[in-house]
Amino acid sequence: MATNDTTGWSDLLDVALFEADRATLRGRMEHATEAIHRRMEELLNDQDAGSVSERLELRNALETLAYLQRIAYARKPSGRVSPDSGQAISVQF
Repeated sequence: MATNDTTGWSDLLDVALFEADRATLRGRMEHATEAIHRRMEELLNDQDAGSVSERLELRNALETLAYLQRIAYARKPSGRVSPDSGQAISVQF
């Protein structure tokens, strides 16, 4: 997908939302945020483009990315969950 493509912002959002690797997550969130902002600019420059529902979707997408960032970076990077019990495992380096 081209970096200036604004029609795929929702795809970039989905990729960020389902990224499990925190090292990759930041870049995915940045790409999605940039695409959303570009689309918002397009809608501001062309009042006939897009719909009210798309504008709401864009705003909600930015809020979702902000929540994801708070959640992903609030916890310690070394935390893991045991696949057997679902309990947090403390890892020390």
